Amino acid sequence: MGLGKLWFKLIKREEYVNAPLGLLLINFVFQRIFRINRKVPWSVHFTSRIVGWEYMKTDKSLRLSLAVSSGAYIVACKEGTLSVGENTLFAHHVCIQTFNHDLFNRKNLICKSVIIGKNCWLGNCVTILAGVTLGDNVTVGANAVVTKSFPSNVVIAGNPAHIIKEIDVCVE
Repeated sequence: MGLGKLWFKLIKREEYVNAPLGLLLINFVFQRIFRINRKVPWSVHFTSRIVGWEYMKTDKSLRLSLAVSSGAYIVACKEGTLSVGENTLFAHHVCIQTFNHDLFNRKNLICKSVIIGKNCWLGNCVTILAGVTLGDNVTVGANAVVTKSFPSNVVIAGNPAHIIKEIDVCVE
């Protein structure tokens, strides 16, 4: 398939209707011509890096967020998958890792899944470490380092992250 056909196939996807066309074009050039994030089947911001996309469970809103949010660094491994719920948005420079190495033997990788619920917002420069589960409707403040799991309907921030307040969610 030629580059022209790939480009038109990309911009016709419904998840990219609200994305700036110029940014999608730049992302396309970096992915298809410069081969950065070349294996990822959706548009990724040209300053972001996605490793192990095949171990990620995503939806259309996350794909749009990754297309327009710069500097994301997301790494998923086979034993430690990444699952992101619907309507979850990323700000710039979000880092998510599903593995870490042993303290004494750095060749020994420890993989743990990361689960992020529905309707979450990850602020600028948030880091989420392996083994974390965030419930639905969680807002993570800028520069937070999330080292443990949190329940639904909370605002968390800090290093390490802790609950700032609980959110009352009205369900209609």
